[in-house]
Amino acid sequence: MKTRILYTLTILLSTLITRAQSVPDSSLQLTLQKAIEIAMVNNYDIKITHAQRQKARNSSTAGNAGLLPSLSVNGGASYSSNDTEMEINNGGTGTIIEADGAVSSNYNAAARIDYTLFDGFGNIYTYKKLKSNDLLQETVLRQQTEATIIEVAQQYYQVCRAQQNLNLARESMRISRERYQKTLDQKAYGQVNQLAVLNAEVDMNNDSTTVLQTEQSFIQSRKNLNMTLGVPIHQVYEVDNSISYRNDFESDAVITDALMNNAGLMAQQQQEQISNLDIKITDAKKYPTLAAYGQYSYNRTDNDAGQLLYNQTQGPKVGVSLNFNVFNGRQQRTREKNARLDYISQQERTRQLKSQVERDASNAYTDYIYKRRIVELQESSLEQAHLNFTQTQEMFALGRVTSIEFRTAQQNLLRVAVQYSDAQYTAKVAEFYLLQLSGRLIQESSDE
Repeated sequence: MKTRILYTLTILLSTLITRAQSVPDSSLQLTLQKAIEIAMVNNYDIKITHAQRQKARNSSTAGNAGLLPSLSVNGGASYSSNDTEMEINNGGTGTIIEADGAVSSNYNAAARIDYTLFDGFGNIYTYKKLKSNDLLQETVLRQQTEATIIEVAQQYYQVCRAQQNLNLARESMRISRERYQKTLDQKAYGQVNQLAVLNAEVDMNNDSTTVLQTEQSFIQSRKNLNMTLGVPIHQVYEVDNSISYRNDFESDAVITDALMNNAGLMAQQQQEQISNLDIKITDAKKYPTLAAYGQYSYNRTDNDAGQLLYNQTQGPKVGVSLNFNVFNGRQQRTREKNARLDYISQQERTRQLKSQVERDASNAYTDYIYKRRIVELQESSLEQAHLNFTQTQEMFALGRVTSIEFRTAQQNLLRVAVQYSDAQYTAKVAEFYLLQLSGRLIQESSDE
């Protein structure tokens, strides 16, 4: 299961992040799936985390762990021109040599290879740590991807909710405008008084205010979504309000999947493994380090003045070195103790997080089930409110109910419709959160 999730994540990111920046098509409805795809391409946190993951992959090499030999080449040349005067002992008498502008030159070059033969297997454990850190960063990238999907879902459904509430508010304003116009006509025929007209006008103005408020909320929520998608914040589009729910969740299966595949728990388990490798790396410092080297060098010196006018050496050189730390003020012992304490802390953290994931998965399942029930109740309430309004509207047209009763039915319908809309999208976000906890979010998102 873990392998499948990581494979899905790799395919998803490799096909999306490498694309050019994507933006919603304002001529088409923006679906949640399309919004997630756009976020995978443009989201800033995804890009940053992907770069960190690539750095970890670049670092997880045998060379960085010290398992490969190092080869260095150096060379140099020097030139000097000096007025030289020297006295040389020549059989008990001094011979003076003078040279103006005497040239001296030196040329050297060397190639050297160094290799650690043994260091207590510290380089091997370091290589394993680099590989483990690579896997950890892959899991961190998965966590960020899941977090981004959740954020996109939350803000997408917030836009859906605001868009639907705006439509409801506009419909309510249309009804109020028709009522106001009808009241004016009734007053012209002497059927109602000025007070009824004023009441209808106040209700219409209140609905106009509600439209402005919900329109502002819709615009702001769309800007928030655009920020998460990484597109221009003023990008305009319509969202798909359709919604459906999954019915394949089971409490025991959710908890089992969470304990096996939850990204946060996996990251902590990987961190625990890295702490265990830190112990082995620290313990390796107790052992001697044996290294070998080989070198081939060339050196030549030319002098215009002096007894040695020319000197040249070249040839190979090999050697070994042994380094053993006998005593360093018990620093090694302190590092070993601290490494073990860190490992114990990570073990306790893993146990703690495991309990939290189990609890959160159970709570998320219960929360989702109850939110689905609330949706069903709100749907039933909406049907009743709509029926009540329809009947009240018919009776109001016949003059058998007052404008206050009509307004009450209208406001009840609007209130219940908004509550139903909120319940729908809240339940859908809870479904996404449940998928995240159980480790199925990326897989399910890519399959939609």
